[in-house]
Amino acid sequence: MRKIILLAAFGVAGLMGAKETVENKIETKGSAKVAFELCGVMVTYFDAQGKMYDQKWFTSDQPTLSACQSYQDGVISNLQSQGYRVEKAATGASTDVN
Repeated sequence: MRKIILLAAFGVAGLMGAKETVENKIETKGSAKVAFELCGVMVTYFDAQGKMYDQKWFTSDQPTLSACQSYQDGVISNLQSQGYRVEKAATGASTDVN
């Protein structure tokens, strides 16, 4: 049977400002400084009976909100290409990284 997944908390983790355990990274490109912030997708895996069996964070440092959204879309596309069914969770999911 095919595995079923549900993106349980699909949101931008860390884009609302860094917490004390999350640090902004700054890379220098020539004379310009680019700040990177944590971007993430929480994926919850369900079996064929609808019971949760695993949960994983997929994270990456991204410079902008649009880059973060592109990363999240890439995670979804990758899961779909592996044969998973992907459903986005209802809004109101927590974006608290702690």
